[in-house]
Amino acid sequence: MPQITNTVVAVQVARVLEDEIISQGWSAGHFVGRRQELMARFGVAPATLSEAIQLLRARGIVEAKPGPGGGIFVATRSPFTHLSDQLLQLREGKATVENCLSILDALDGSVLHDAVENASDEDIAEIAACAESVRAAWGTAEGPTAIWALHARIAQVSPNELLRSLYTNLVDYIIAARLEGVTAPSTPERLRTHLDFAEAVARRDHKLANSAISRHRRETVAAKPS
Repeated sequence: MPQITNTVVAVQVARVLEDEIISQGWSAGHFVGRRQELMARFGVAPATLSEAIQLLRARGIVEAKPGPGGGIFVATRSPFTHLSDQLLQLREGKATVENCLSILDALDGSVLHDAVENASDEDIAEIAACAESVRAAWGTAEGPTAIWALHARIAQVSPNELLRSLYTNLVDYIIAARLEGVTAPSTPERLRTHLDFAEAVARRDHKLANSAISRHRRETVAAKPS
């Protein structure tokens, strides 16, 4: 490939490698190349290649292994890296119901257990009020908004700023976009599951939280179109 000579060389190299990894569908552990080979391929200096690799490492795209048999390899992507990618798709207007639900399902367990562990008396009272709003609105047009408000209020308890931000911003997006099909049918079982979210927090009961999360995921899967 022609030598890249402008002032954003490292960014360009990183972008080319990332695009190649994605387009080729390379999985974790796939060998991308040795540093000397990549320097020759792109016609760049060691410092420039190192900067490009660091950009990719910071994003969880690649990892560098030193010594014999070492080089640059596709990294094992963390759940948060995957979630960040999904949120970038939302920003670009490419969201689907499946995207939204998969992200929320991935976060629900951590969010609820954080609330069970960290909720103050004020948090518990406000979550209980949200649960009562869900009960009152169940089966009506206001039901979905009440459900999302409950989920968001539970998430606000988390001391993990990244987790809290990811979850609440996604809920805000869903409410604003009014995506069709993101909620399950209004069954009594589904209502009980959401009330148990609040009950688990009030009782500081991790076992009930696990049960509610498990039921919530089964109901979400069952609600998706086949």
